[in-house]
Amino acid sequence: MLNSLFINHQDRKEAAAIERRRQYEEARRQRIFNARQRIIGVDTIALEQQLKEKHDIQQNVREQQRKIEDEQRRQNQVIQLKHREQQLLRQQLETEINQFRALSQKPEQSRDFDLFDPNYLKKSQPARVGDYDPRLTVSGAQKFDGEDLSQKERIQLQKQQQRSWLEQQIREKRKAEMDRIAAEHFLEETLQAREQRVCQLAAEERCSRHRIQQAINQYNHHLKQQQDWNLNQQKRAEQEDNQAEIYNHLTSDILTENPDVAKSSLGPNRIIPYAYKGMSTEELQQIRENQEKQREELHRRQKEETATKMAWDKLTNDFDRMVLAKERELNRNRRQLAGKIGHDNFRLSNEQQQKLDHLNQTVYQNRPTMEYFNQFNTSSR
Repeated sequence: MLNSLFINHQDRKEAAAIERRRQYEEARRQRIFNARQRIIGVDTIALEQQLKEKHDIQQNVREQQRKIEDEQRRQNQVIQLKHREQQLLRQQLETEINQFRALSQKPEQSRDFDLFDPNYLKKSQPARVGDYDPRLTVSGAQKFDGEDLSQKERIQLQKQQQRSWLEQQIREKRKAEMDRIAAEHFLEETLQAREQRVCQLAAEERCSRHRIQQAINQYNHHLKQQQDWNLNQQKRAEQEDNQAEIYNHLTSDILTENPDVAKSSLGPNRIIPYAYKGMSTEELQQIRENQEKQREELHRRQKEETATKMAWDKLTNDFDRMVLAKERELNRNRRQLAGKIGHDNFRLSNEQQQKLDHLNQTVYQNRPTMEYFNQFNTSSR
């Protein structure tokens, strides 16, 4: 704790020097272990620099040791001073405690002083002072049950207590009766006011319903007149439309069956569907001739497709037979090549095994272990 309290500038300086040496050592390790920057052979300049650094380090170590010894002597002196101060403080505290005990903790101030007080008998009271002495217990045989030494006072107090109870009950009954009468009066007034309010609301409701019924009857009457007028207008318009439709049907081209009506203005070969009456005999004959030509053309196309399909089937079969022959030939060549490759692999395996046996038994008789390799690159020195 003292070391952490008395850190000075020299301590921080020494810590900075230690950190600087650690950084130099790390940089040197990087230079030595880097194969691209390492120089083959002995570097005399680096060796001299190392000797100089070693001499400086030793000198710094001696200087640091001297400073540490001086600091230890100084800290020992400070510790001794602190120790003497603590002893003086402890002596002063003990003196104050003794004074406090002499002034505030006297024997007669303790809780159990009456047990060993030499003047206890002089200060004690007699066994019985009077009939109402609280020290009189049953085991003392000084006072017995049934004596009733204060009978008159007890009877007087009981009478006064009963009188006060009766007066209190009378007051409570009167107050309860008055509260009941006031509550009944308030309830009657409340019921009367409620009945008056109900009657008033009922009268207002009847009046409102009467006005609403009159308005509804008037609106229904007006609506009935409007519906009757609309119905008459609708019947009159429907009669006029029926008469116009009958006249149009009687004078239209549908009943007269005019063939020119079915011709459309959009083209010579287009017709109006709803006015079309059917094809003529020439049109039916032309359609039948076209159908016969289409049947002949279809029969001819079916023959051509059958011949083409047969030719393709023959060509496919020939191609399949040729592919099967080629595949058999490729399989035979593949098996021959696989046998040759297996024989060559067996021969190469035997030769490689012989070489490995020669190397293991003749050339590499003294193999290095992992301990030999682990001893390198462990430090920069």
